[in-house]
Formats: sequence, structure tokens, C-alpha cells
Amino acid sequence: DRRPSVAARRALGYKAWVHWPHLETQGNEKILIRPATQEDAESIFAVHQNSVENLCNADYGPEQIAMWLDGRSPETYRSAIAAGNLWLAHTDTLQGFVEIDGHEVSKLFIRGDAAGQGIGARLLSEALQRIKTAGHAQAYLEATLTAEKFYAAFGFRKVGEGTFSRGNSQVCIEIIKMELVL
Repeated sequence: DRRPSVAARRALGYKAWVHWPHLETQGNEKILIRPATQEDAESIFAVHQNSVENLCNADYGPEQIAMWLDGRSPETYRSAIAAGNLWLAHTDTLQGFVEIDGHEVSKLFIRGDAAGQGIGARLLSEALQRIKTAGHAQAYLEATLTAEKFYAAFGFRKVGEGTFSRGNSQVCIEIIKMELVL
């Protein structure tokens, strides 16, 4: 095997991670990054719900979390899956997913019990490489308060603030608009 060690690739940052095969070892488990299929929609929805409920509750209240998830279902992800814009991180089960839309990382969610294990970093690396390969010179995202430091660690810089709400809800969540030059 001619590729650098995992530690060496981590030291090089996200750009080095994406040039090697998409199967890595995390602890005692292998992480597979793969495109989502329509059959994955139920599991993607479950991960999204688990992530919001378990990772965002320190920054957002119960009403905000309820609004965030209101109206979501497995159908929410089907068009991104069909377009080839959604990738999954798997061990023995689905651990997280990332979705892109043009130059935007539109969704990145990790199961609550999988946070802090490098899975989000792997998914973000995948998304950024695909955005760059598509010819975009920068990536954009709207981070939650919960995820702002995670994205800043990848070099994203804050370019604004805003709010997010669904439908006609009076409830909203605060977001941080961020960009990264690729």
C-alpha cells in the first residue's frame, strides 16, 4: 500500500483525504462512503432526525427542533438522491450523510452517537471534492450554531448570519453563512 498513513492524511487536511479509496478504518470499524440510493431514504430520514434531536438541543429549544423536523419525511431526500447529490457514511449501519446543491453543502448530519469520530469530516471532504471537481472555486453553507466551529476548523469563514424556518412557522433557528475558497 503506497498511500500515506491515516495520521499523515489527517495532517495534510481534507484535500489529501479525498484522493484515496473511500473505505477507511475508524476505531475497529470500517467506514464506507458511497452514493445514496432510493432504498436509503428511510435511513437517511432517521439519521437526520436523530442528529437534530441529539446534537442540536444544546443550541436550540424544543420548539425550534420541532419546526426544523416538521414536514420532513423520507421523500425529502429523493430528488437529491436521484440527482446523485447525496452520499452516505456507513459502518454496519448508516452513520451520516451529506448533500450538495451546486457549490453549496446543503445538508450534513451525523447520528448523535457517531459525532466526534471523524465521520462528519469524511463526508465534508467528499462534498468539497465533488464541488471542486464540478468547477466551483468556493463552497458555501449555512451552518447551525452547533456546527459553526466544525466548519471553521475546515477553513470556512463566516460571511453573514441569518435565520431558517419551515413553511409559515413563526419559529426560526439562527444560522451562520460560511464560505471556503477551494
